[in-house]
Amino acid sequence: MSAERVVALGGLVISLLLLFQLAPPALRAWRIYSGVKTRRLADAGPLAIPPPEPVALRLEELSAVGFSRIGERYIQLPGTPIRYEWVVGEDSGEAYVVLVPSTVIGTLIAFYTSFEDSTWVQTNFPRGSVVERPTFHASFVNTNLTEALATHRAQVARLIAGHGSPRKILTMADTLRMDADFRVHHGGMTLRPLIPRLIGPAIGAAVLAVLCAALLVSGQ
Repeated sequence: MSAERVVALGGLVISLLLLFQLAPPALRAWRIYSGVKTRRLADAGPLAIPPPEPVALRLEELSAVGFSRIGERYIQLPGTPIRYEWVVGEDSGEAYVVLVPSTVIGTLIAFYTSFEDSTWVQTNFPRGSVVERPTFHASFVNTNLTEALATHRAQVARLIAGHGSPRKILTMADTLRMDADFRVHHGGMTLRPLIPRLIGPAIGAAVLAVLCAALLVSGQ
């Protein structure tokens, strides 16, 4: 066997092993991303679901600045167990907050406000994506929850002149209706920058496998 065929065979074996490891999570990521506009959350109530400790601590912080319980929602993404979200809102109804447990950072928090023309403001803490479009403004703050709220309110205040008063979100039914609106108009925008990193390695392994197989065939 020639040296070229040995190298091609080794490359094929390695690429197939990589593909075996990388393909399932890449496929799951693509299924999650491609279905985001049609997927819907559901009410997990009416009884309150006790939050994990990191979420409970953040809920206390939000309660101290005027947010109170709306309820809990759940969703089941492809290839994952059921995931719960804790939702709180303020008396004015102008903003609601979604808290999601995270094994990496404890809790991921997102502030949401929307307008009648389906313009949305999303502010995450402590991580998130930055998207700036005429009808969608996403950002994140990594310092503290108070600054995240202040950043969100400042962005909302800038948009009121051009879009009118925000839609009021006071009940779980309101949040589910608004979540559907958000998904239809803006679903996947904050995930889009992550997709190449999630599926790129699997695509690279597949391309390498095809090239190595082609070299083996051509060398016969």
